[in-house]
Amino acid sequence: MKTSIQHILGENVRRGREGTGLSKLQFCLTAGISRPELDHIENGDGNPKLETLVSLAACLDVEVWELLRPH
Repeated sequence: MKTSIQHILGENVRRGREGTGLSKLQFCLTAGISRPELDHIENGDGNPKLETLVSLAACLDVEVWELLRPH
């Protein structure tokens, strides 16, 4: 079964966020996104804009493509 890119993104963001030790609220403030937006992304339901992906990647200290790579 194929995994959707949204699901991969969500898992990678969640894993990365948990690795930072920041709460969801702290992470959202740092990334400049809302908590509901983060929840949608992490649940695999989001379709974020490119600038949001760039912000998430910067917050996690990774390249954007790494957020989209299956693990």
